[in-house]
Amino acid sequence: MVKQGSIIKINFNPQSGHEQAGYRPALIVSNDFFNEKTNMTIVCPITNTNNKFPLHVPLDSRTQTTGVILCEQLRSLDIEARGYHFIEMVPGDILENVIDIVFSEIEILD
Repeated sequence: MVKQGSIIKINFNPQSGHEQAGYRPALIVSNDFFNEKTNMTIVCPITNTNNKFPLHVPLDSRTQTTGVILCEQLRSLDIEARGYHFIEMVPGDILENVIDIVFSEIEILD
């Protein structure tokens, strides 16, 4: 079982509209309890196109994976059915930044 903070490579096809497609890296943002109990995993795709969008979190020299994490493109996937490959763990501060952005996308604003 994968863990929160894992970077995996997975096939995002099929896709629709502006969604990321293809076999690419992704960051697992769902916690281990969710992953185990639902047999689903919530991920954010990673791309090498850095357009400085405020909901993108760049990876740095601490990871072999390059690019930015697309926090606005959360997807819930059955990664076992799609097939995946574990790459590495993301540093804790990057994971915390991604989780903060994801929560801010769904919080109730007054």
